Amino acid sequence: MNIEAMYRELCEEAGLDAGDNGFPGISLTDTFAMDERQNHLGGGVFAENTARVEQQRAAAISVILMNPPYSVGQKSANDNNQNAKYPLVDGRIADTYAKRSTATLKNGLYDSYYRALRWATDRIGERGVIGFISNSAFIDGNAADGVRLTWQDEFDEIFVFNLRGSIRGKQGDAAKKEGQNVFNIMTGVAITFLVKTGEGGGESAKIHYSDIGDYLTREEKFEILEREASVAGTEFAEISPNEAGDWINQRDQRFGTYQAIASRDPREQAVFGLSSNGLKTNRDAWCYNFDQDRLQRNIRAHVDYLNEERERAYRAIDNGADKSAEQLIRRDSTRGSWDAINLSDLRRNRVTTMDGGQWRESIYRPFIKQFVYFDESGRLNCRTSKLPRLWPTATHENLAIGVNARNGHVLAVSLLPDFHLHGDVQVFARYTWEPLETNDGTFNLDALAASENEVIVDGYRRLDNITDETLAGYRRVYSDDHISKDDIFYYVYALLHHPEYRERYAADLKKMLPRIPHCAGFADYARIGRALADLHIHYENLPAHKALQYDFTSDAPDDAYERYRIGSKKMSWNKRTAKTALKYNEYLTISGISAEANDYQIGGRSPLEWIIDRYHIKTDKASGIVNDPNDWLLKQHNPRYIADLIGSLVTLSLETQRLVSELPAFEVLDNVGSPQRTS
Repeated sequence: MNIEAMYRELCEEAGLDAGDNGFPGISLTDTFAMDERQNHLGGGVFAENTARVEQQRAAAISVILMNPPYSVGQKSANDNNQNAKYPLVDGRIADTYAKRSTATLKNGLYDSYYRALRWATDRIGERGVIGFISNSAFIDGNAADGVRLTWQDEFDEIFVFNLRGSIRGKQGDAAKKEGQNVFNIMTGVAITFLVKTGEGGGESAKIHYSDIGDYLTREEKFEILEREASVAGTEFAEISPNEAGDWINQRDQRFGTYQAIASRDPREQAVFGLSSNGLKTNRDAWCYNFDQDRLQRNIRAHVDYLNEERERAYRAIDNGADKSAEQLIRRDSTRGSWDAINLSDLRRNRVTTMDGGQWRESIYRPFIKQFVYFDESGRLNCRTSKLPRLWPTATHENLAIGVNARNGHVLAVSLLPDFHLHGDVQVFARYTWEPLETNDGTFNLDALAASENEVIVDGYRRLDNITDETLAGYRRVYSDDHISKDDIFYYVYALLHHPEYRERYAADLKKMLPRIPHCAGFADYARIGRALADLHIHYENLPAHKALQYDFTSDAPDDAYERYRIGSKKMSWNKRTAKTALKYNEYLTISGISAEANDYQIGGRSPLEWIIDRYHIKTDKASGIVNDPNDWLLKQHNPRYIADLIGSLVTLSLETQRLVSELPAFEVLDNVGSPQRTS
């Protein structure tokens, strides 16, 4: 596809002058920040550069073509590559894109490519065309709703050609449908034209959208681009956005009327009083391991590294070094990782200690346990969120629903969950824990007033996390005073598994956390939800599927730990058996696996696919740290642990599907218990 030709075509249609050269040759290095710099280039210090920038500022620009840089920020503080600040452009973003966004976290709106687009929009004035090839997240991303709403007001025509290819956060068929990327990246790509004709009359922009299609290879996508070659040659559908700014996959307006699963607004009566993200370490190789002894050695080495570099930097400063401590440290990924809080401690010359950390068992990925260093101080964990109130210590039990914030997939957990458990996970726990003593050492009088029926463990009082208002509402709607908060918890878990709920509100679940309607058949939902949670929490104890066969080669070692040893090579399916036989290692093949076991998926993978993905010896490229699942077998005193787990997860998959099939027909009630029209 000839982008310049498409520009000429759009300019001609819009009655704009594309110029003799098709479009002005503008360097974003100069223009992106020229408004920021104009007061700093005076005085003739950089006369030639000043003249060039001022000439560009004075030029009438009607067409801007760009491939704006995509960089929300450094991947970690180790990159030492923080985004520059542009107060004027960022102020414009704050007044437009961010102001109209409903997202909680809006940092991504200050990404370089949004900055470039904000500048370009203001630069072309009342008439012009902006064209760009970029990350496609703006098309359907929740944080970009303010961008879409702003563009609808600021432009008259919008053309979007979605090249797909986004595999970040997707697995299985969802990733395959995206097809190969036209570039060697994990984020989707789109070609976009934003047109100002000056004749819109205040009406919202006409939006023309084209999707390149599912399951396409890179070569097939290039062939389509070459064949269509122009805006006129591309078949666009005109789409009508809704009030929320959805262009595609528009949410169901009824969804927003249901009860929120949790809410930051204290005025909104949500099901759960408190929610939390899963644990985000920003240095998983250091903070997780199958071997607790190895994990402890890694953390000690990491802490030593942070302190040694801090001490070395300040010795250099004391000896007259004309640099900041941050400039003087040596970043060595084989010794440790620098996050924002570590750099803050460095600037304050603050010692890093291990006093605030705990060694725990955690649920790292679905059905994959590892040891974790849980650091409430945040020195070696990036974000602990509200987890210390859900699992303050390893002795405090809890049960929670982990919801993928991108698609609504759910998994019940009883251990501290990772943020990327099966996507970007939000946690909704049955209980919270409140300390009996406050931070200043005085007694928490409210907690001490606990009744004799309440649970107190190791200085903490257990509190219900399902609100009293929710309990009263369910009892009223279902006319049943025997409904308990446990029943509501399991009702929610079952509902979030319901195929019709997930299909009907798929677009909504991509953009917001689940909302919970009252449905007919509460007792059945609660019963099935309890069975599902028990299945998913106690997965290790399930009997192996009876049809499984464990076939060893004739040269398999007699030592059990060697026979069941996991190597650095991943397990693999026997390609001739349609995922019914799994090559465990060089000695063992497990066959007789039901093909239907792969139909139950969590986060885009079946339970067995999670096992394949995670149970192998892995050496982290950056740190050189080895994570060996054979250490977990030794910890469990069971060489067959993973082999047995495979059999248990076949049972789990089949049982999950059976239970889900028994859910009542999806029928939403109104607030007085009557069926609503849902078609």
